Amino acid sequence: LAQAIAAQTTSASACWAGAASISHPIRQVNRLRRMMRAPRYAVSVPALLRSSASVRAASTLPAPQFAPVKFQKEDVEAVMKELPAFNFYEIKEPVPNPYQSSTLDRSILLDPPAPALVAPKTEFSKLENGLKIVSVDKQGLTAHLGLYVSAGSRFETSANFGVSHMVSMMSYASTAHLSHLRTVKTLEQLGAHGTATCKAGREEIVYKVDVMREFVPLVVPLMVGNVLFPRLLPWEVKAAHKKVKEAKEALDADAMVSELLHKAAYCNNTLGFSPLASERSMQYFTPETIRSFMLDHFAPERMVLVGVNVAHSELTKWAMRSFADYNAIPLKKRDEAKAVYTGGDLRMEGSSPFCHVALALESPAWGQAELASVTLLQSILGGGSATASGLGAGMTSRLNTQVVKQSPYVESCAAFNTSYSDTGLFGVYGVAQPDKAGDMCAAIAKCLTGMTSVSKDELAKAKAMLKGKLFRQLDDDCHLMQDLGTQVLLSGRYGSAADFAKAIDGVSEADVAAAAKKLLSSKPTVAAYGDTHTVPHYAAVEAALKA
Repeated sequence: LAQAIAAQTTSASACWAGAASISHPIRQVNRLRRMMRAPRYAVSVPALLRSSASVRAASTLPAPQFAPVKFQKEDVEAVMKELPAFNFYEIKEPVPNPYQSSTLDRSILLDPPAPALVAPKTEFSKLENGLKIVSVDKQGLTAHLGLYVSAGSRFETSANFGVSHMVSMMSYASTAHLSHLRTVKTLEQLGAHGTATCKAGREEIVYKVDVMREFVPLVVPLMVGNVLFPRLLPWEVKAAHKKVKEAKEALDADAMVSELLHKAAYCNNTLGFSPLASERSMQYFTPETIRSFMLDHFAPERMVLVGVNVAHSELTKWAMRSFADYNAIPLKKRDEAKAVYTGGDLRMEGSSPFCHVALALESPAWGQAELASVTLLQSILGGGSATASGLGAGMTSRLNTQVVKQSPYVESCAAFNTSYSDTGLFGVYGVAQPDKAGDMCAAIAKCLTGMTSVSKDELAKAKAMLKGKLFRQLDDDCHLMQDLGTQVLLSGRYGSAADFAKAIDGVSEADVAAAAKKLLSSKPTVAAYGDTHTVPHYAAVEAALKA
């Protein structure tokens, strides 16, 4: 592991020119964050749609000041002394637990340390090579690290469809300094083998590791090695081929609806390209294809390193050391085609005993002023389930009162809104008994057309609910890391929960009505999966939304 952190004279460019790629032994346990296993409880957005509470509303937010971080030549022995104690091989004899009979009301610490109460703040830095570093230290014991790369399926071409998924499957394997086995064993020893993941999306590829905060100096170089000098060994690439089929088979009904929805909404362009490789992509699944894609898109200027529960000085220091003596991938100009929303209809018969339907409209892109109004519309529509009845279950939302509670055949129904850099999707996702899918679609269409009329009390309640959800999600470290990384990666700006709460407060009834009219002026998109024999014709859905 010392080789992974100590400064070496070997340049990364030599590694790229050499042998081939990465295989991923660590299961990507969070790759498809399923809503719920039973469709009855599917009250959230489909798995691949982003969280609704992250409002990206104000393009007027000030750009953060990134503190420059200069590369420095340091003594290797001095750097090694800063590393935490780490034993790659750990063989311990079992010993009795001295606290076996201790009760929870008695502290086992003789001298409990005094807490360091420091208000968390967001800090920003930038390396000389353009890598942005963002962190928030909440004094937690577990550090959450994420490396966000502006590369995804929207940047693929017909010559490399599925390559972003291939990159994710080849993460945490052989690099210029660590073998595949040593990488895996290191993560296991650090207790991070179950949290080290890499997920390819439509606009980003994200490497994540959760580890005890004292081991951050060991994990940061390991993460950077994935994007700086992966070896791309042919046998490791070949061993990962079987994971393509496994990934497809792991898709649940919610993920399938999301895939169908994007393909129909952005037919044959950008966001319509699936982030999952297919069997037809196997001919491209080679070290050369993966290396070429990374050389085109994995420049440090297109990356953001995010840390939660880690000191900003530590994160920037070890990020600097990870890049200091290496030639990073140079920034290349790339053709960034604008997403073209086409609308459309796509259905697939599946094994689900239910009918899963999503009706969507084009919504504002990331950073547009209308996004606050659209997110409030989502809160007004809300969602509901046939079984959920506790606090926060959306009992008074429009979809729950006008769709779910009006029919015993509707299992669940929820509004969603997802924003990308140049477009977005707003709509409703519902699950019903197959014979009653047509009735559910009609009820959903009626709810969507009714968005143009919102009362003052209804808007005030939606604002309170949305702001409450925004502030509650600050306690979720994983969500906070995703919010930091996604905002800075796509816009170079970051808006706190307080900033967005202010934007929400500024939305009026007229703003919401105008946003609803703009949504309804776009062509609808229909996606259905499961038993779809009663889903209405696209023309009928389009007519219902224009009524």
